[in-house]
Amino acid sequence: MIDKTKLPQVAKPEMNAVHDEEADLVNALLSTVDNGDDNAVTKALEALLNHMQEHFDYEEGMLKNRGFGMYDIHRSDHARIMGETRMAYMNWRNFRDRDALRDFIEDDFIEWLNLHIQAMDSVAADFLMQRGERA
Repeated sequence: MIDKTKLPQVAKPEMNAVHDEEADLVNALLSTVDNGDDNAVTKALEALLNHMQEHFDYEEGMLKNRGFGMYDIHRSDHARIMGETRMAYMNWRNFRDRDALRDFIEDDFIEWLNLHIQAMDSVAADFLMQRGERA
């Protein structure tokens, strides 16, 4: 589970709100893995994937349109975790292995989220705020 009080914060509040939403979806997924039926797990995982895609599309659009110098690196980090999460989804659909899904989310995804916010999103948010971006 993600303790949202320990989730790294960035200079752009809108980005923090998106990260909080993602944390809520991760926590809901983990709770469903522990307590829900297979269909509920599938829906929770699909909700996370959909949110990730919307989050990444929005963020990448903002950065690309404003000439962010680290755009390609940032985008490739999104693409990597998106691919890994899609693979976890396919593994879930094929094998219904709750332990494997939980391990991916707890060990890989949550670590990625924290590191990405600290290393990538903090720099992106600073860039946007320096350019006067408020919304």
